Amino acid sequence: MKDIVLDLGPVNAVDETAFAQAIENLAEWHRKSGGQGWRERDAPDVMIKTVSSKSGELRKAVIFQKQEWAAAFMGFWRGECEAR
Repeated sequence: MKDIVLDLGPVNAVDETAFAQAIENLAEWHRKSGGQGWRERDAPDVMIKTVSSKSGELRKAVIFQKQEWAAAFMGFWRGECEAR
């Protein structure tokens, strides 16, 4: 399975409140939708990492196992960023 890696930008530029709300929205969406894999586990597989770019800049990355989950998260993330 190929990982889907979303680069959210420089660590110091990521709004942590918006990020936390996007993660909460994703979990709630998954719970309500009964998404694929819902019966096997209680939330989408997601990993949050700090990665270093080639220039040494620290960036926040979110890694998903399924495209559907990554797309849903990006919708919630963009909505939270626009709301702030």
